[in-house]
Formats: sequence, C-alpha cells, structure tokens
Amino acid sequence: MNMNIESFDSKYIPEIVRWVTPLWTMMEWDADVSEKTSHKKQDLDVEFIVRHNIFSNEFALQLVCGEELQAVAFAAEKDEENQALQWLATESEKLSEKERHSLQQVVDYLEEMDEKTCSFLEKGAVRLTLFASCQRGCGSVILLQLEERLRRAGFKTMYLWTDSDCNHQWYPNHGFTLVEAQRNETFSTPEKNFMTYIFKKQL
Repeated sequence: MNMNIESFDSKYIPEIVRWVTPLWTMMEWDADVSEKTSHKKQDLDVEFIVRHNIFSNEFALQLVCGEELQAVAFAAEKDEENQALQWLATESEKLSEKERHSLQQVVDYLEEMDEKTCSFLEKGAVRLTLFASCQRGCGSVILLQLEERLRRAGFKTMYLWTDSDCNHQWYPNHGFTLVEAQRNETFSTPEKNFMTYIFKKQL
C-alpha cells in the first residue's frame, strides 16, 4: 500500500492520543478521586501534551497508508505559539481543585522543558516538538521528509526533548547527539528516576 506524507489534519488528534496514552505513564492522579473522574484527568493530561506540541505551520506532517494514520512529526521555531492552553482552560472546568493542581504540574513541566530546550536554539535551529509512529519504519520515513523540508527552509540544526517514559534510545541510533540529561524531581519516585533528555541533530 502506498504511503503518503501530507500536511497534518487535526481530525487525527484522537488517534495520536490513543497511541501515546499507554506510553506516557508519568501522569498520575490522586487516589481519593473517583475512577471516572481520574480517567477524565488522565485523558486531559495526554491530549493536552499532544495539542501543546502541534503547530499550524508547514512543518506539521502526517504519514497515511490508505485511510490509516501511521506516523506524525511536528516542528516549530523558538517563538511559535498555539491554542493548547485555551483548549485546556475550557476542557478542565469540571475537574476538581486537586486535579487542576495536578494538571498544572504537567503544564509547568512542559513549559519548563520547552524553555530549557529553546535556550539551546541558536540562529538557524528549530525544535522537533512531537514525533510518534504506530508502525515500525514509518517514523524514520516521516522524519527524513521533515528534515528535508527544514533544510530547504534554511534550518541547520534540530533540537528536541524527551523523557524516560518515551523511546529515548531511538534518537542516538538515528543521528542525534545527547545535549543534556537530568532527573526530574516532580515525577521521580524513590523507586524510579524520571529522566529528561535534550538531543540535537545537524540537518
């Protein structure tokens, strides 16, 4: 079946959320809230992270086989913004105060790591904000296409940040160099270190 790489269609956001929910385990909820409310909180965590990293620009790509989404890749310049916070403000209105506080920790974490990653962005650099695939091999295909578009647009270096809940080992095996690694105190436990990583790649 032919693979088509095209501009991202937001109708696929629920599909991306479905892919990544089992992988992103850092988002925990309070034990004293109901299961129904807890799952609503988790769903918001994950969908917000996805929306936080999607930008409406020429570097928002999807790989589709037939009607099936197989991979996505998004990049953004240092000062680009989107509407994720506005979306979250509306969607989180029915959460409890405890849940909103927990959700704010996720927001703060994303903003902290975005800011830290952006501090490395010199002239001619761009961020890979979200990269996900559900089919082996499709991720490499879409990333190569994104890199080619970035090169044609004049970018020289691509940065990204990820964490130990993601497949961070993939990046050193595909031309990325580790810039920084650190333990995140908010989401680490005595049993498990929650690590964050910043990588770069020359385009």
